[in-house]
Amino acid sequence: MILQDWLYLFFICLLGACSPGPSVVVILGFVFSEGRKSGISASIGHGLGVFGYAILCAFGLGFLIEIYDTFFTVVQFLGAFFLLYLSFVIIKGSIVEKKTSHDVINIDIKKNRFIEGFFIAILNPKIAVFFLSLFSQFLSSDQTHITHLFMAILAGGIDTIVYCIIVILASTKGTASFLENHGSKVSLIFGIMLIFLSLSLFVSMLTKI
Repeated sequence: MILQDWLYLFFICLLGACSPGPSVVVILGFVFSEGRKSGISASIGHGLGVFGYAILCAFGLGFLIEIYDTFFTVVQFLGAFFLLYLSFVIIKGSIVEKKTSHDVINIDIKKNRFIEGFFIAILNPKIAVFFLSLFSQFLSSDQTHITHLFMAILAGGIDTIVYCIIVILASTKGTASFLENHGSKVSLIFGIMLIFLSLSLFVSMLTKI
């Protein structure tokens, strides 16, 4: 790939990461209900999931295209259920007072939010469409595995940085002050938004049957 191709790929990945979708809603929900560390942890996991998609797309593109309909349906189905699960996690966090210590919460965040961030990316139909329709345009049979690896690192790295910036902006001093008084309400709103997003995925699948 020439420099121009790398620049095009950079901006495509940047636009993909910045576009609104379920991932942003989930990660902001974690920020508003649990704080910055939770959001950062989920963002890093999300970036790893994007990296995994890029690797899968680069090394198994032909196979994925052959089973595209089945693959996309499975992702959409699992993604809808996962979003529904996360919506209740966020809503529960907004109405249930946490009685655990600060250290225990940090352990829980490191253990769970990173993994959940990873699965948010893997089970997000928007990301599946992005890699199979746009990212795949930059792949060719004459590229080396090293090139594919760096392309995947670029995609995952951009995603991680963008989401971490979103988390930091959403957890500034002014925002934190606002959330002290209205955090539970904001988390509840984000949880309800996720319920509607998951239901919209179910409706979309049912209309295709």
